[in-house]
Amino acid sequence: PMIVYLTARNVDRGQQAFDELKREQLRRESEESVIHGNELRFHQLDVGDVTSIQVFIDYLTLMHGDQSIDVLINNAGGVVRRPNGGSSSSRSQHSSPEADSIVRTCDADTAYRLIHMNYYTAVSMTTMALPHMRAHGRVVFLVTALAHLGIFSGDLPRVLTSDDLTLAGLNIIENGFISSVGKGTYANYGFPPMPFAVAKAGLIAFARLLARSMSNDKRQLMFAAVCPGYVHTDMTGPYAPLTPDEGAETPVYVALTDSKRLVRHNGGLWKRLKPMKW
Repeated sequence: PMIVYLTARNVDRGQQAFDELKREQLRRESEESVIHGNELRFHQLDVGDVTSIQVFIDYLTLMHGDQSIDVLINNAGGVVRRPNGGSSSSRSQHSSPEADSIVRTCDADTAYRLIHMNYYTAVSMTTMALPHMRAHGRVVFLVTALAHLGIFSGDLPRVLTSDDLTLAGLNIIENGFISSVGKGTYANYGFPPMPFAVAKAGLIAFARLLARSMSNDKRQLMFAAVCPGYVHTDMTGPYAPLTPDEGAETPVYVALTDSKRLVRHNGGLWKRLKPMKW
């Protein structure tokens, strides 16, 4: 049996999601005539606020012990919508105006907000949680297939995949993108006009460098970046073809499956239950 913590910045919305999930859990257990014993709990957490993160970690330590986290799934994030969608010349792999508008919006304010919302929050949460991970624990980052290396040019693909890349260096890259958007020079440095994808690429690189830098940690932690696919949520809108259950399949597989294949691909990128080339 597991204890799963659902967290949310907004208590009312988080409690609503918690209640819906509890009803779904009871419905499935009734249909299967099986009581799995897994317990779902809710706790307020704003991953954009390090004080809120510390309060949550202190609570977990108090309730379950110092090294009690088995799995951390970094699912928080968001997009900035733009009215009327984007131009046809910037249409993304998601063939809808709405998908285009939430992916390719690129101005200084949007770049800052999306990098902090989708990259720095997960870095802060993970960094503060790592000392409290249990042996053989796993950290999963939800990313997007849009963040593939092909969207970058110049030296960026080499730097992002370098074994010498550090967190400080990765932060410089993300901050450099924000700065270059403000100056209108991002293309000169090999960045695409896609702040959401640049942020998620940072998480893919972060998973890689964590697996490398913590390879000698006696707890043998595993890290993975997972693309859930284009899932129909309030964020993505009506064009997304996958259900939340379908989107959760690979993240849950990577988080919970006991497999040597997972260990061999520590720090890797996953999609549709398989490791994929970045």
